[in-house]
Amino acid sequence: MSKATLKDIATSMILTCSKSHSQPPENPQHWLLNWSKQQLEKVTFVLDNADDVLESDYKEDRLIRSLEKEPLDVLQDDEISVEKAIKTSFDLLSQTEQEALAIMSVFPGSFDSDAAEAVIAAGIDTEAQPIVRILRSLKNRSLLEQPSSCRYQIHQLIQAFAKKMGQTEASRQVLLQGEIVACSHFISRLANNANMYWSKDKCKESIEAFNEDRHNFEYFLQVYVHVMEKRNVDFLQTSTRRFLDDFPQKCMYLEMCLLPSFYILILEGLLKNFDRESQPVHTVELLCLLGHEKRKVGNQTQYKDLMKQAKLVYAGNYTEFRTNGLSRVYFFNSYASFLSGRMLSRKSELVIEVYEIALKLCRRTLNEHPETAATLLFIGRHQKNIAHLQEAMDLFRHCLGEHFMTALGHKAIADLYFVHGSTTGLDKSLEHYGEALAMMEKLGVGDHKESILTLKNYGLCHRRKGNYQEAINFLAKANLVAEIELEDVHKWKVMIETQLALLYLNVGRVEEAKLFMKKGLEMCHRLGQSIDHLRLANRADIKTFINLYPEITEDVHVFL
Repeated sequence: MSKATLKDIATSMILTCSKSHSQPPENPQHWLLNWSKQQLEKVTFVLDNADDVLESDYKEDRLIRSLEKEPLDVLQDDEISVEKAIKTSFDLLSQTEQEALAIMSVFPGSFDSDAAEAVIAAGIDTEAQPIVRILRSLKNRSLLEQPSSCRYQIHQLIQAFAKKMGQTEASRQVLLQGEIVACSHFISRLANNANMYWSKDKCKESIEAFNEDRHNFEYFLQVYVHVMEKRNVDFLQTSTRRFLDDFPQKCMYLEMCLLPSFYILILEGLLKNFDRESQPVHTVELLCLLGHEKRKVGNQTQYKDLMKQAKLVYAGNYTEFRTNGLSRVYFFNSYASFLSGRMLSRKSELVIEVYEIALKLCRRTLNEHPETAATLLFIGRHQKNIAHLQEAMDLFRHCLGEHFMTALGHKAIADLYFVHGSTTGLDKSLEHYGEALAMMEKLGVGDHKESILTLKNYGLCHRRKGNYQEAINFLAKANLVAEIELEDVHKWKVMIETQLALLYLNVGRVEEAKLFMKKGLEMCHRLGQSIDHLRLANRADIKTFINLYPEITEDVHVFL
């Protein structure tokens, strides 16, 4: 409905909501206010005063951009506006309440009572009015929403108004301080979640804790990088100490929780802002972590450059690492993995030597620790040693219980049996892939990016057993998760799509096979890599496919 005055709006609302009125009362606005106070259940009215705006200073796309950037200015006219309506309520607040509303506008979305208390207590004097009363007052005046127990949010228009009210120099300083405190709060909470993740049987709980405040963690991670760039030393020293302790494990938790593109963005920002002279340990950790991500994507050039930098910084700062057992082990494991992909004359010997150094450090400094289990896992995979893989999984289970890393232990054992290719081996492989996926599902990460390779390999195992429909189902699921979780161009997508092509060819669905192979080859081209360079396990089959159907390469320049 379209109404011109507030009285007309109130009258229409009364006639709609009231069971006893066929005619409006004498003072509809006053009646409506009293009626609303008596409601026991939440009622939401949407008052759309945008007709004049829609009929205007604009095309739809420009209007949307304007609403996103300047909502209060766009949604107003000379007599009535959203801003004036909010200001009416705002002016009735005490100064403490006004300041609290302004300071809570630093949150990008919903937030819990702990976060609210942290920023309010740090920014304003709450002796005269306790925080609980402030939150209750703001909620009662509809300036603060409470979507669930102990959780709050400020509507974007009210948030924009609160920020607009804080444009004086003093107010800007309060808002800046509030953002720093909020950043400190969520970085500290992130450290707690990461520590929980590496505790026994806490994997699912820690991931759920992240997801509940994902928007805050992601936003304040970016603020954290920005603060580091500004070299806010006091903040860095007091707020991030626990986050930087056992830093590789903190980042591996982030890797688990964040989309790859955003995770890489954070790693790159942190690496840019760590000082190599004063913080060589964290610099090496970040170089290795970022190198690992580049390798997964298929960017071998950047991977090689990052690992060479890591080796140089480590070699030049050896004494700094002597008291950092986890960091040393992580470097050697990362460097051994790097060497395993190089074309070196004594590659296998060098890789084993480096892994053995890592394992000795584990025994000496870490003992029963997840990184010790990871080292055993890496050695077992490289040497194709089932005993090492079983020991790794047992240690993961002992340290972490039901955990994503325990699931990866199952996957590593399944991979080794799959390579053997015997009937018994394939049965063992199917068993362990099934265990891995069941555990991932139980932990709530069955459709997570880190489940992609397990889904893919499980599908390939079914293919080898002749279970073609099962194989298609699991590869299709791997492909779907990859589309959602990974960036547009990724090595894993090439692997999955080319394998799907070969599978469809097996069952006689030639046109679908050609379509998937072409998609995989196009992505390979966009990566700027040859099929051989990507070291795909199925590269010989891909070349055979291309020889059978050369027309699929007509529009794609493929490096064989």
